[in-house]
Amino acid sequence: MLRKVSMSVLVVAVMSASLCGQAGAGDGRLTLYGGVTRFADPASDSLVLVEFPFSLNRHEFEFYQPLTDDSLFYARIFAQIDLFGTNGAAIDSASTYFSACVKDCREASVGGYRLFNKLSLYLAPGVYSARLTVIDAVSKRRAEIFHSSFEVIPPVKNRVTFSDIYTAYDVRFIGDTLAGVDLRMVKNGFKVVPNPISTFSTDDSAVHLYTEVYNLSYYEDRTARIAVSLVVLDTDSIEYRNFGRRLLESTGTSAVITESFTIDGWLPGVYYARLILLDQESSQADTAYAPFQIVSEESLAAEKDQRSDPYDTLSLQMKERLVTYLLTPPEKTTLSRLGDRAKLNYLDQYWAEHDEYPETPEIENRLDLIERFEEANRLYSTNADKTNGWFSHLGRVLLRYGRPSEIEDKTAEWVSSLPMQIWYYWEWEEGKFFLFADYRHDFDFTLVHSNVEGEIYDKDWQKAMDAGWIDIGFTPFGED
Repeated sequence: MLRKVSMSVLVVAVMSASLCGQAGAGDGRLTLYGGVTRFADPASDSLVLVEFPFSLNRHEFEFYQPLTDDSLFYARIFAQIDLFGTNGAAIDSASTYFSACVKDCREASVGGYRLFNKLSLYLAPGVYSARLTVIDAVSKRRAEIFHSSFEVIPPVKNRVTFSDIYTAYDVRFIGDTLAGVDLRMVKNGFKVVPNPISTFSTDDSAVHLYTEVYNLSYYEDRTARIAVSLVVLDTDSIEYRNFGRRLLESTGTSAVITESFTIDGWLPGVYYARLILLDQESSQADTAYAPFQIVSEESLAAEKDQRSDPYDTLSLQMKERLVTYLLTPPEKTTLSRLGDRAKLNYLDQYWAEHDEYPETPEIENRLDLIERFEEANRLYSTNADKTNGWFSHLGRVLLRYGRPSEIEDKTAEWVSSLPMQIWYYWEWEEGKFFLFADYRHDFDFTLVHSNVEGEIYDKDWQKAMDAGWIDIGFTPFGED
């Protein structure tokens, strides 16, 4: 079974007559908001449409003016979603390349304007994780979000059921009138501007909801009706606002349900929009909840200024483990001889010297390393507490070299049906790989061969790879 992800490399040569620099870039980083929304329409059989909406701050991008008669300034943006299975293998991806434009550099620097887009995949039921990456193709600055775990439930075909709910800044029906409309935001005739993190400001006037409902009663010769009610609950699940019930006619076995309500004067806090749908013909009903948060502009600003680095919460032992596979032997010796306070100072200095983007407040490569450390423990641990995955062969390679471009599962029939995994790093020089074997059939893989200098090299395994073997597929531990 071969699972792979396309590793897209975006190269943009900007021949510009005028460049806006990073007038509105603020602290030198991109701010990315992203979410996951599932639409399990039974019409898609066993696959589920999963959308990954995201938004960005326009003023953080670098705008340029092409060497043409065009007077506008443009930002070029690349976005990619990479999907991973429960064993950490990359199994699918989707990407898009889009633009934003302004009339001049002054407009480019004005804050408060968002850019919206989404990426979509059709997925089989299961548990996944995903990484969303956005790159400013002009400045090469980037941002990432990792959705650590989400479940895709099979489409229900025998009862009325809701999809997930989009909370949105705006939902309006446009039908077939598409002139001047961003088609990326159009869904079933509605323009939907999603709020990916369901957080609204006290300056926002309304909350909009978009959802779909499936398996409704429908007849060609008579009318079937559905009743939809909307109630908003507060943090304690107590009714805060009741917006009543409305009757709708079924125009098919599925329908789009939209709701909007004002939030003027609402106090900051967490709320839950509860939608109840009753199919009056079949008497079937379903309930869906959409949590959302209202925050003040002051608290948003304070949160941005006080963003915490997860590294600061780690113990000294965890900080040492993070760099176990990165330090050189002399560096390890030096660190081992220091006292606790001196070790912390040494590690702080190490990261200051190895910050890949020193112009930004965060140490992005360290944040990514922390995520990979957590992944290694979650996916490759052999103890009940899931704390030793970082120490495994798979965990070491993940931490030392990063996520592979492709993971290939094989079974060596001529070695007692030995499960194998090959991790490929296509973008690394002429291409590097690591070959692992699961000798005990317990998903505790051992590194047996690699073409990376300094790693295990076994000429017998190299001969086996050169000769090829029967690939009958292998189901990773934890997957059905």
